[in-house]
Amino acid sequence: MDLDLDLALVRSFVVTAEEMHFRRAAERIGITQQAISQRVRRLESQLGAALFHRGPRSVELTDAGQRFLGPARDVLAAARAAAEAVRPPVPHPLRVDVVDGRLAPLHLVRALLEEDPALPVNLSMRQALHASLPALVRGEIDCAFGRVHPGAGIPPEATSRLVRLEPVCALLPRTHPLADRDRLTMADLRQTGIWMPHYGQESEWNAFVRQLAEEFGLSLTLSGPALSEEHFVELLWEHGEMACPGGADVSYSYSPDIRCLPLVEPRPVYPWSLVWLRQHRHPLVQRMIGLARAAATEWLACDPSRDWLPGPDRALLGVFEGTPG
Repeated sequence: MDLDLDLALVRSFVVTAEEMHFRRAAERIGITQQAISQRVRRLESQLGAALFHRGPRSVELTDAGQRFLGPARDVLAAARAAAEAVRPPVPHPLRVDVVDGRLAPLHLVRALLEEDPALPVNLSMRQALHASLPALVRGEIDCAFGRVHPGAGIPPEATSRLVRLEPVCALLPRTHPLADRDRLTMADLRQTGIWMPHYGQESEWNAFVRQLAEEFGLSLTLSGPALSEEHFVELLWEHGEMACPGGADVSYSYSPDIRCLPLVEPRPVYPWSLVWLRQHRHPLVQRMIGLARAAATEWLACDPSRDWLPGPDRALLGVFEGTPG
């Protein structure tokens, strides 16, 4: 019997088998834990066999999973070899600005390296898209991530693609009165107010949070910069009952003192785009675009009745008209 295996499903299985943990596997690939679990279940359905024993705290390979793992790795290696046989040579390492090494763009770069760990990639972190655009025009980098909207100042020789609508969460100290909830609403934030560290210059994220506060009548307090993860935790405690907006793709596991709660009613989403020059596109930029397109169902999920974007983003990206990217 012929069986057409979806490589994305096979890769999800292999990474999960290597990590023996669905959340860590999802972080490696750059998708949600729910999405990778669904992928593995679809693969199990196609194969007609369970691949994992799923316990409350761990997963283990079944006998079928152990037998499938070696051939599955061979399938992925053969697919990489087939693609490499027709790809043009890479002229130089991909130079990409990811804003900050903790944020959502790094998931896409990691997904690229998961396909081929030997790919040459150089990262920079200029903290904001407007800071990386001059370097893009000068040819110092090949692409950059950031929030693209009508006021973003994208030069005419550049173009962009939406790659992620990242849900915004609320960060609270574990002793906060609302920390035991499983989510917060915008009405809750009106009671607490919000704060965020400020680094001396206006970034796309700062502007997004300001628009969020204005739209929903939230009091906004700015502090000085957070100089380290430990310093951020100190600032979180210092600001008492205020909540700090953050990205859901960021891992806050470095501190047990932080509670990260989803925001709802509505759910704010932060738009990440990849920007590059039209006439000088590095071959690996196209490969990242392909990965983003493959993940669009999960990474660009948006429901106009449930989600919120600032007006300029809605108008430019067309998300609320059903054309996300």
